[in-house]
Amino acid sequence: MSQTPTHVPLQLRALLLFALVQSSCAAGVNDCARLEVFCVGLVTDTGGLHDHGLTQSAWDQLERAQAGHVAQITAYVESVDPRDYAKNLEYFARRHYDVVLSAGAGFRDETLFAADRYPATIFVGLDQPPDPAHPNYVAVTFHEDQAGFLAGYLAARMTRTGIVAAVCETAGIPSNWRACEGFRAGAAYADPDVQVLITYRENGSQEDLFRDDVWGRAAALESIAAGADVIFGVGGGTGQGALVAAAERGVAALGSEQDQFQVTRAAQAVLLTSFVKNADPAIPMLLSALINGGAHQSEYSGSIAIAPFQDRGLRVPQPVQTNLIQLASDLSRNIVTTGIPPQAP
Repeated sequence: MSQTPTHVPLQLRALLLFALVQSSCAAGVNDCARLEVFCVGLVTDTGGLHDHGLTQSAWDQLERAQAGHVAQITAYVESVDPRDYAKNLEYFARRHYDVVLSAGAGFRDETLFAADRYPATIFVGLDQPPDPAHPNYVAVTFHEDQAGFLAGYLAARMTRTGIVAAVCETAGIPSNWRACEGFRAGAAYADPDVQVLITYRENGSQEDLFRDDVWGRAAALESIAAGADVIFGVGGGTGQGALVAAAERGVAALGSEQDQFQVTRAAQAVLLTSFVKNADPAIPMLLSALINGGAHQSEYSGSIAIAPFQDRGLRVPQPVQTNLIQLASDLSRNIVTTGIPPQAP
């Protein structure tokens, strides 16, 4: 089985998914309740499956797992509203799926609640903090400081004014803080004389968390007025607002979390690249441990991928591209470290 249809109402989508699973079983694929059949389900957040980021990379890994006969059944459900998260997780658990993945930081409470209710199922929280109190919960976390470090390095190599800036969702979320302080460190690593402006969204509405594009745009415009000619946007829609401001003023932009060239079309003319969260190697390692009957870890690390370099008038010189790719390799192997702790002091 491959995937559920998209762009249909949630209730109909669930029925269609159930029908597809059942038809696969009727065609010779055994039921997920049987020990010899390994089933993995993915529940997306409201960004959907094709988010050009973490969720899409997770599904790619599940498709490979099925093609390689690691998993017999893989399926997904796209959430159309955060209120659907709990019922979508339960959908797979009640059908005896061995592993259920939830994609996105906003899923944590629902994922832990599902882990309590269905102790026989392994729940995997993508981009969610670990929780040792739940033995059937696995967190997939990321070195956001490395993503920011790479962005800061590239910004320092591309600036002409000697001033670069990061516009970030609240520092109260450790992943955002790591990315933006990593940006500061990466710029200093490339050129200690470059001035770095970091702006966090503080005291804003909780309802606008990760989607305050108005604030992101305004903050970026202030940084540009102060001389910044490279803007790094962090934190979902909030960061995307900063990228749009960069496009309005014709200064270079760097994306995070997703390939923003595909997501934030209004910034395409100035976007150099993005630093994307990738579910590899975390998911293959976890599935291999479960299939082979060994003990699985409570936390796995995903990777940071550099999205394709773009050439829409602003170009990253080839030597800089080569150096950035080498730096990414050095960071992944701890040859270079960012010096950023997991949380703010």
